[in-house]
Amino acid sequence: MRVELVRGTSGYRAPGAAVFAAIMLVALGLTVAWLGTSHQGPVICPFRAVTGLPCPTCGLVRTTAALLHGRIGEAFLTNPFDAFFLIIVVPVGIVFWSLNLAFGVAVRISSGRTERMVFWWTVVAVVAANWVYVLVTQL
Repeated sequence: MRVELVRGTSGYRAPGAAVFAAIMLVALGLTVAWLGTSHQGPVICPFRAVTGLPCPTCGLVRTTAALLHGRIGEAFLTNPFDAFFLIIVVPVGIVFWSLNLAFGVAVRISSGRTERMVFWWTVVAVVAANWVYVLVTQL
């Protein structure tokens, strides 16, 4: 696998719907942080509404609220995958996006077919393990 910084590239393209969704998620997170986690609302997850089971990302709002209140341990106990995603992946993505906008620098990752298969099977295994954890802790 080869990772390199490439200069002079055009900006990362984000569809309008993705930007709107990101803004709405930030607004939701800030609202939850302001209200606190004691307010119980309706089930908004379509998967849980249909099956009655928590989905792999169940607890995202509670995880976000815990992180915004500085309770990192509680966030990881609620949903480890969501907490990792919010603490590591989102900030790294924002940094890369900002570098691209400010300096025209992009990250290019070159990998072979085998490396991509290993990566995606690892993602599937991590999400599945996280789902088992969520099922065990939230049922």
